[in-house]
Amino acid sequence: MLCYPGRRCEAMEPAEKEAAEALAMAKATIEVPDDRWEELQAYKDRLSELLLLGLSQMKIQEALLLYQRGLVSFGRAAELAGLPQDELALQARAFGVSPRWSAEMAEEEVA
Repeated sequence: MLCYPGRRCEAMEPAEKEAAEALAMAKATIEVPDDRWEELQAYKDRLSELLLLGLSQMKIQEALLLYQRGLVSFGRAAELAGLPQDELALQARAFGVSPRWSAEMAEEEVA
């Protein structure tokens, strides 16, 4: 049964219940602002997927922030984000994060 604070509980279909029991998931209760509640309704059947996607994005952003501040190397940032370095490079570009190396340094690494 899915229960939302301030909202009524919604019964799970038998197949959903069986799948949830097979995955042995932990249950959590979250509070959602009313203005976001309507947005979430379109995804109510995929909330766990939405949560995992958000978690993935948070890990990427946190890893890039540590990299930008010079606290970790790019390789370590990729490990923290759970991505290969080339994928993190694409994400870094999307977030406007510039590499901390010069063109000469890159050429030396390749040589």
